[in-house]
Amino acid sequence: MKKYKFEIFADYFQIYLLDVEADDDTSDIWTDEALNIKLGILPNTLAIGTYRNVDVPLEVEVHDSEPEISLGEWDHASIGYFTVTSGQCVVSGCTDYLLDVAKIDVAPGKYSAISLAKGLGSITEEWEDADDLYKVILWPSATSECKALKHYENT
Repeated sequence: MKKYKFEIFADYFQIYLLDVEADDDTSDIWTDEALNIKLGILPNTLAIGTYRNVDVPLEVEVHDSEPEISLGEWDHASIGYFTVTSGQCVVSGCTDYLLDVAKIDVAPGKYSAISLAKGLGSITEEWEDADDLYKVILWPSATSECKALKHYENT
């Protein structure tokens, strides 16, 4: 397993994980379903919805096979998929200059991805400090499952 940690500017409440060679048009990535599950999907791109519009912590894990994940500690969880063809992924905010953003090595292939968020109850205003954390877990998989596994209930 490989682990990566980032601080990403979640401009417009989103973070991107995409193949370095992706040419997906992200202008329509946020469908009603994507907004509902906080995960937008295109063939070579994942858009992770965040609950704040500032720098947020993001962890990415790349596994060799499907990991066991306990959803108990997480406030929100969704599963999706995408394909990496180049062997490298960009990790960025949606307005970042792609030549200057972080990149991670990911073996070419099809991946399932679980997007997780926790600490969401610590958010009082989207621009103020909070203890939220976002994590994306990837593993090789040919499935095309896309759904919320756990919804955050903001009371």
